[in-house]
This record gives sequence, C-alpha cells and structure tokens, in this order.
Amino acid sequence: MPCEDKIKLLEAYQYVTEKHSDAVTELQRNMGTMSKAEYDSLYRMTEALRAEVTRAQAEFQKHVTAHRC
Repeated sequence: MPCEDKIKLLEAYQYVTEKHSDAVTELQRNMGTMSKAEYDSLYRMTEALRAEVTRAQAEFQKHVTAHRC
C-alpha cells in the first residue's frame, strides 16, 4: 500500500517545481522587453519559488528517510 503522506509531499514538490519552471520561462521570454522594475519583481518571484522548491524537496526527502517508504 503506497504511503499517502509520501504521495502528497511528492505532489507538492512537483507542483512548486512546475510553478518555478513556468516563472523562469516567463522571465527568459520577457528578458530585455520589460522594465527593470518588472524584471526585478519577476526575478524575486522566481527566487521565492526556488526556495519553495528546495523546502518541498527537503520535506519529501525527510519523510522518505524517516519512514523508509
């Protein structure tokens, strides 16, 4: 029987990873066409999402290690 917590943590990790990827793609697509303020705002968002990815990955790994699932 699969571990429900592991599945939820993996789904959260996947979700935030996709959001981060989308934000980086948006940043790259609009580089050179947006104002400095817009660029800085989008860059800060990508960095915040990167931190969320790191946190989600750590939570997933912590669970897997602790529960051996």
